[in-house]
Amino acid sequence: MVKYDLLGFKGKNDYLKYFVDSLIPTNRTYNYYVDWEKVQSNLEKKITEINILNSLIHISPDERKNKLKDIIYKCPGVVSVIPLIIAVRDSNLLILEISDDIYFKEFDFTSKYSIQQKLDSNVVDNVDDLVDFCDKSGIIDLLGRIKDLYTYLTGVEVGLDSNARKNRSGKIFEQIIELFLKSELKKLGKDYSLKCEDSSIKIGKSKRIDFVVYKKHRPLIAIECNFYWWSGGKGIEVAGSYADLQRRFRDKGLEFIWVTDGPGWAGMKPTLKSAFEDIDFLLNYRILEKNFVNIVNDLSKE
Repeated sequence: MVKYDLLGFKGKNDYLKYFVDSLIPTNRTYNYYVDWEKVQSNLEKKITEINILNSLIHISPDERKNKLKDIIYKCPGVVSVIPLIIAVRDSNLLILEISDDIYFKEFDFTSKYSIQQKLDSNVVDNVDDLVDFCDKSGIIDLLGRIKDLYTYLTGVEVGLDSNARKNRSGKIFEQIIELFLKSELKKLGKDYSLKCEDSSIKIGKSKRIDFVVYKKHRPLIAIECNFYWWSGGKGIEVAGSYADLQRRFRDKGLEFIWVTDGPGWAGMKPTLKSAFEDIDFLLNYRILEKNFVNIVNDLSKE
């Protein structure tokens, strides 16, 4: 059960109210939205191929198809750019064809083109099919309507990078916690140290623990942290698993702190109430900020 007295609260309801009222409304920093370094790096890897394909812009569609065919023969590496033009990371695409019957074509867009038609085990290797893919998927038409392929692909990369925001959100919160822990441990003196993503303490499947506080080179506290933007089943699932994790850490002589935050918890009060029964130190950032030194000092006495 949450140690309400140590944390300065009267009980569960008092703690729940403060916990929800003090949730951080956002962890989105300026660099949360787009990883510009990654966007530029991805494009620079293919800059030669992009510049070659730029020669297809502003010529007639028939000329464009014939010239693309010639380019692929001479510079097959350009095919690796084709999936990106339609906002796809995969280098292998399986396409459903519908005519009198249905059949499939598998396109390999690696540096050397390869087209395999999965029909009666026949295999074809034909640049015409690849150009046909570009025509039917709208790429041929697109190249007649844009001014510069590099600029267009910058926008595509920005859109694809938005898929990585969830990972960045978690990493940003970890960085916030790391900066705070290092600052506070420095105040506590040289006996204390912090390890990040510590894999030396084995709990189940060699999971890396987000943070471990050491006192005189002996592990004292294991800390896991996460941030929830939305309410849902994931928070409920994690709460249950962390109650078990606390027991397993204690078997190894460590205490456990779960730091979790974000507006999603405002809609998961029943989950919080239940978790308060099983986890001694279930804290949000503000509660950690107010109580970390007291917690460390208290656990150091044991």
